[in-house]
Amino acid sequence: MTIEINPVFIQTRNVRNFSVMMKALDLGAGEGRLALVWGRAGRGKTRTSQWYQANNGGVYMRMATVWRTSELYFLQSLARELGIAAPAGRKGPVFAQVMDALIDEPCAVFLDEIEKLSKFFLDVIRDLSDLSACPIILIGEAELYSYMRQNRRVWSRTYQQMEFAPIDAADIVIYARDLTGGAIRLPVSAARILHGSSDGDFRIVRRDVIQVIHFANGRGTVEITDDLVKTAIKTGLSGRR
Repeated sequence: MTIEINPVFIQTRNVRNFSVMMKALDLGAGEGRLALVWGRAGRGKTRTSQWYQANNGGVYMRMATVWRTSELYFLQSLARELGIAAPAGRKGPVFAQVMDALIDEPCAVFLDEIEKLSKFFLDVIRDLSDLSACPIILIGEAELYSYMRQNRRVWSRTYQQMEFAPIDAADIVIYARDLTGGAIRLPVSAARILHGSSDGDFRIVRRDVIQVIHFANGRGTVEITDDLVKTAIKTGLSGRR
């Protein structure tokens, strides 16, 4: 029997907490408000925000380093995401275009890797949220927390915050099950080995689980033992980092 791999999105504890945070953010409807989502790379922040936006509407945009000194490029890119085919060529007019679009069709705006930009952008984002009354969710790594707290006006408008925690062993069991359509049942002991090797980084977990499945297929078994998991990790990328 060959174990098939089916791409899946699992409802981890982080995903569930993210959904709860978004519902709480809705309680402030009618006024500008910000949310902060932060944590180490590899914990699923980007994938979760993309999943939520795809299923609930809104706009998702990942920041580009080349925008760091150009509010114009940032605003033009946001305008395009909002469906404006020909954004204006100056900051004032394109800001007005973005505002009109958000007021005409209010929606949540997810801005990922926001710490790539200079701190001045926080004031631009605050203005967008204040004037449109749309929620803006800022997503980034650990330094984003202090990055935002340094700006009192921004922090006072931050209604919700959430730190993405490391994935836990229970999440790994569910992920392995769903990834294979239920073909394998990962023992808790094996999940703990994967968890310890990854330090809770979901990207590494995904990579190592796929390596485990390849090993199981090579041995013609669906039984996942601790020794098989250790061997797969040792010979995979995680064993050489």
